[in-house]
Order: sequence, then C-alpha cells, then structure tokens
Amino acid sequence: MKNIKNKGISIVETLIVICIISVVVAIIIPNLSEFRNQQVLKNTTEDVVSLINEARNNTISSKNSNAYGVHFQSDRAILFSGLSFVPSVDNKQIDFDSAVLIPGTGGINLTGGGSDIIFNRITGDTVNNGTIVIQLANDSSRQKIINISILGIISTN
Repeated sequence: MKNIKNKGISIVETLIVICIISVVVAIIIPNLSEFRNQQVLKNTTEDVVSLINEARNNTISSKNSNAYGVHFQSDRAILFSGLSFVPSVDNKQIDFDSAVLIPGTGGINLTGGGSDIIFNRITGDTVNNGTIVIQLANDSSRQKIINISILGIISTN
C-alpha cells in the first residue's frame, strides 16, 4: 500500500504565522507613529523658522517698501506685510499638522506680549524678541523652541 502525504499548509501553521505577524505589527506600529510625530515636529519647526527668516529678509530688502512680520496662532503661522497683522488673502500661511501646536500657555513668549514678530526695515532687528514653543499635541514634553534675538537672528534647540 502506498502512503500518500498531504502537501499543504495546515490551519495550525497558518494561525502561528498570523500570530507572529500580529506581534511584529504590534511592536512596530507605535514606534512608527512616534517617529512620524517627531518628524512632523521637526518639519513644522523648520517651516516656521523659514517663514520668520523670509519675513526678516523681505523687510531688510524693503520688498514693496514694507516691513514684514509673522503672526502666530496655536495651529498656524502667518507672514504678513505692514506694521500690524491684518487678515488678508495676500498673507502667506503655514497650517500646522494636527499632531503639533503652539501651547496656549507659555507657547508665545515675546517681549511686549502679543503674538507678532515685526522686523524693522533696513536693519532687520525686532523689539519682539523672545521664544516660540512648538510641541506635540499629545506629549507636551516633546517640543522645539524657536529663539528670536533682538537682532532678528533665529535659532532652535
């Protein structure tokens, strides 16, 4: 009598593979989510620094014979022309990803208060020096701080 062997995958083998894949996915997904949030925080900070530098450069070069500034809200930064912020379609706006924000308390720390940095023509300095804090919405310990010196020079931590 001939012995016939079954050549297939049993249900037990399939369940073992599914369990192994589930464990690997459960380990990887939270790490990928944290990595994504860190990248969003880094990229948002770089975008805001770029916007501030654009406002300063536009002011120094007297583009359209105006001073320029940046207005901050909890979920966006807006480049504007003039000596005070006025909502306009001509403003350049950066909307933050929902994973990051500027905290309502202690997020905007500028000399003289307020939420605007306005640069002086020709020199590019500002009386609105201070710090802007950008943090992860779900983890306030993960944050980047943008420092604006009185000379208008921008740095981050």
